[in-house]
Amino acid sequence: MDSGSPYLDPYRDAVERLGPGFDALLWKNRDAQQTRFRVLDEMGDLKDKTIADLGCGDGGLVHWLHEHHRMPKSYIGVDGLDELVIVARTNAAEAGIKHTVFVTHDFVSEMELPTMLVRDAGVEVFVLSGSLNTLRMEDAQRVLDRFWTALANAGRGTLVFNFLSTRHNAERTPAEPPAVRYDPERMLDWALARTPIVDLRHAYLQGHDATIRMCVTASTAR
Repeated sequence: MDSGSPYLDPYRDAVERLGPGFDALLWKNRDAQQTRFRVLDEMGDLKDKTIADLGCGDGGLVHWLHEHHRMPKSYIGVDGLDELVIVARTNAAEAGIKHTVFVTHDFVSEMELPTMLVRDAGVEVFVLSGSLNTLRMEDAQRVLDRFWTALANAGRGTLVFNFLSTRHNAERTPAEPPAVRYDPERMLDWALARTPIVDLRHAYLQGHDATIRMCVTASTAR
């Protein structure tokens, strides 16, 4: 395994054991994943936007948007594993989903990626669904800050992301490595330090995780 990106190691291992599909994404079930997609769309208003799905896996989000007639104007799926990008690209082509592109990039470590996506691809919304789960909270905040800064520098855009919450029902949904849980209060404070236009939702899976939306305003644009 590549020790330079240990946060990807659980997914590399899952791809080797299970193949490059849904099971390799380490979700418990599809229903919970679909619920997260619905919440992300409700909060991020993804229809007719140019979006980048960071940690896109097998492309499940764009399939959900397509099935629910909520397609973005343009969709860029980004994942750190070639195997998943190939599957996502194939799945989208077979489903006839247009205006999509899938690329292999490590969004955690590639410092210039946020600016490239905003400047060169015109990204308006960055979406992260489950793709922070193997990072420590402080590392996740540093990653999110780069993507937020790229939007703020451009003077427009939305960052919407979910994460596993420490305020969950520990008996019903115990914390299971390699997944890492974050304190939603600290994540909300982090977001509010950057913009007053912040939403947090914590009820959609009975507190199992949370979703935050941050919007650039005139006062937060750089």
